[in-house]
Amino acid sequence: MALNIVEDRDAWDTFIDESPSGLLFHRWDYLHLTAKHTNCTLFPYAIYKGDEPICVFPLFWKRVHGINTVFSPPPLTVIPHLGCVMNTGFYSLKRSKKEGFLRLIVEDIRGELRDLSPNYLSIAFVPGFDDIRHYLWDRCDARVRYTYTIDLVRPLEEIWNNLNSKLRNKLKQELNAGLRLERSSDTSKLHAFISDRYRDPSLDIPPIKRNYLDDLVHAYPEIGVYTLYDAEDEVVAVVAAQEYKRFLLWLGTPRIESAHAGNEYLQWLLIERAHAEGYRTFENMGANNPGPALFKSRFNPDLTMYFEIEKKDTLGAVSEWAYITFVKRLMMATGRV
Repeated sequence: MALNIVEDRDAWDTFIDESPSGLLFHRWDYLHLTAKHTNCTLFPYAIYKGDEPICVFPLFWKRVHGINTVFSPPPLTVIPHLGCVMNTGFYSLKRSKKEGFLRLIVEDIRGELRDLSPNYLSIAFVPGFDDIRHYLWDRCDARVRYTYTIDLVRPLEEIWNNLNSKLRNKLKQELNAGLRLERSSDTSKLHAFISDRYRDPSLDIPPIKRNYLDDLVHAYPEIGVYTLYDAEDEVVAVVAAQEYKRFLLWLGTPRIESAHAGNEYLQWLLIERAHAEGYRTFENMGANNPGPALFKSRFNPDLTMYFEIEKKDTLGAVSEWAYITFVKRLMMATGRV
């Protein structure tokens, strides 16, 4: 086993495209734009067995006021999960072979972390990567997190019939209301609404800067901004979605004052769209916050777990407290989101 920094964009993206757990967040330009907008140093690691990469593992390093931090993903990016991506063959291996590979991967990453000397380490793994024992044995703390997914392999009629009955009634009322859905790359309305939303300090999903969001949308046509208009061309709902392997409802807005059930109808239209385009999974982030979770549960999604690990020394604990207490509120107050 050998660990190296990857310098070949095409080789990296090919690996991500072929892996069942690779997300748009893992692709080369997405990672480098994230590093640029968070002022982090990106380490795009790959672990090889011979000439074959078996895992890629992007880590972001940043030194803030004398404190070394390592993230995957960094804060203030609205990336829900990142961490390692295993190659396609990994998932068909026998348990003993899987555990042997994971042990060697963690040993290689541990060696790099010794060189980076983080006071604070945070990694959020993708859904489906559930063997985090090596990190627990390294005395990392772990947190269970959740996301919602809808199985789109089923007939659309079955998905409809499984919706909450009150939700179905709301959707039926909107069928002939003259609502119009448009897809674009214009982030202005979306960002204005989400900036207001994240001023609520009770929300633990970080905001995203406008220029970072614009760079991502321009880099990836797989990111679309969906806006729902009423008959008078007023916005009644707007979201950003990622259409890469799965249909991910990525960035949403709070309810816009309207006579329509805008958020509900927009989500159903996107489920219909994703189903028609052949996606197997519709993911709806936001299962970790009570308010959004209650709303999204009415679509009868599956609750899917993923894991975050964290390790910090005394300086790292201070930096975490400072971020939660001051940094997020400061960025809101100064309009840096």
